[in-house]
Amino acid sequence: MLMRVQKRTTETETAFNDWWSAQSSDFKALHNMDELLRAFKAGFAAGRRKKVRRFTFTAGKMRVTVWAANQATAKAMAMREADRRAQAIGISPPKAGWTLRIVGIAAP
Repeated sequence: MLMRVQKRTTETETAFNDWWSAQSSDFKALHNMDELLRAFKAGFAAGRRKKVRRFTFTAGKMRVTVWAANQATAKAMAMREADRRAQAIGISPPKAGWTLRIVGIAAP
């Protein structure tokens, strides 16, 4: 016998459903719910990350992207992520540490 696992509603979907139910029937008739859900999710994600920026580093041939408030924190997080990825593929990190080069900074 197959049992269906109920889909978990994410925080974003819950917020969207609350917002959608508050809209008038005229508004709902004019707009496609799926298109608005995509836009709502993008705005919701950006709003949660108001105080952080996205930093992208290269470490050797690896590209590491992290979200942090400043470059120093981002660099420390990127080093930890590079170590984790190296361990996952079975190689050891460089003895002198990773040489991280920043290739991009973006606001959410």
